[in-house]
Amino acid sequence: MRRIAIAALAITLAGCSTSDSLGPSGSIEGTYSLALINGSRLPFTFSTGLTLVSDDLTLYSDGSYSDYSQYSSGSTRTENGFFSENNGSLIFQPNAGGSYQGSISGRVLTQIVGGYEQRFEKQ
Repeated sequence: MRRIAIAALAITLAGCSTSDSLGPSGSIEGTYSLALINGSRLPFTFSTGLTLVSDDLTLYSDGSYSDYSQYSSGSTRTENGFFSENNGSLIFQPNAGGSYQGSISGRVLTQIVGGYEQRFEKQ
């Protein structure tokens, strides 16, 4: 009887736990949409007067990424580069040079870029 109870408990715990905070497959690949900048929802107006209306960040399985931004003026910007992940910590290296940090927990990806905290949510 005790073995059955222990086996049932083990099965229950295995079903409740995940191998990591990235989801059932542990995969961070996918598209993330920007939800907040410094705690404010989009659209977000920077001190320069430029207003960001949407931003989609796509992480690919080969370690590359693409970040597509749209502004109220109708202009767009695409940043491409590579990323690396280690236990939820991210490093982004744009093809144009430099690097910046981020983190991922569950379906939420956070970046700190140019003094702005950006919170993305996986689609």
